[in-house]
Amino acid sequence: MSQPAGQQLRVVSLLPSATDTVASLELAHLLVGRSHECDWPGVQHLPVVTSSRVGDTIDVADIDAVMSASVAAVRELAQLGPALALPLLEFGLSVYQLQVELLRQLRPDVVLTCLQTAHGAVLTDGLMDAALHAVLGYAPRVVHCAAEDLAGVWQDMQAIADALGVPDKGRQLVESQQRQLEAAANSARGRGSMKVACVQWPQPLMAAGAWVPELIQMTGSRDVIGSQDHAELISEQQLAEAQPDVLVFALCGLTLEQSTRAAQAAVRRLASVWQRLPAAQGGRVAVVDGEHVFSRPGPLLVQSLECLVEMLHPEAQQAHQGRLWRWLPSAS
Repeated sequence: MSQPAGQQLRVVSLLPSATDTVASLELAHLLVGRSHECDWPGVQHLPVVTSSRVGDTIDVADIDAVMSASVAAVRELAQLGPALALPLLEFGLSVYQLQVELLRQLRPDVVLTCLQTAHGAVLTDGLMDAALHAVLGYAPRVVHCAAEDLAGVWQDMQAIADALGVPDKGRQLVESQQRQLEAAANSARGRGSMKVACVQWPQPLMAAGAWVPELIQMTGSRDVIGSQDHAELISEQQLAEAQPDVLVFALCGLTLEQSTRAAQAAVRRLASVWQRLPAAQGGRVAVVDGEHVFSRPGPLLVQSLECLVEMLHPEAQQAHQGRLWRWLPSAS
């Protein structure tokens, strides 16, 4: 869809980290719609075009099963292509459920999103364009944020800036973020190396991947359970054998209070190996605000690294403890 001369872009963000990037580019005024999890200051008045697939009352233990079933269903729908354009967009264009009628009313020129399934997402290339065209009557420009490491984070941020017509500001933002990460990392270097385990989900037990091992490495410590390219299921025995000095529950999408309760439940399930963990013995088990720490691959990764530095080296800084992370009460 070409943009008429002199007309301001209309942007819908279906991803909190993308909204964070748009705001950091000083272009939040271009946003005409957002996801229900986009909470950057100043965007709460915008129409909300998504909702949670699992609601607010489902037990943490059931969320993985519900999301897995949803992914499988979208893959089946994708086999029929744009003939099922409406359900494909409702459930496949975002990790949330999309309100397609509202998206149609907003008539975005640019849609910022993360397709539901990683590693070859279902709505790619011609299928996504055809589904959008069938439902909206035109195909807006779509930026699919697909970062799986820090390099990918910078690529996504630049892609958003390019789509919004400010490539130079994108490069400046990436460079600024890299400098801030380096400054946070420098505050940890020379203070000793530790073995760190970062758990992304409690049931089933899943080690954080993607950019998280890189952030740990930047502090001079070592991730002992994570894999840089993907989240990985691990067993209780694998966690015990890793012998982490610091264990972090970074439960994606959960608030600090929700994460604390889920982590305490996980500790009870890990009773057979818990006291074998140096982190448990030393009271070095942390829980983070999973909505804003580690889980948002954009400008908030700077504060994520700062939180990690505080956990590993409390003497270096204490700016975020109590607000974005805390020591797990039952482990202290």
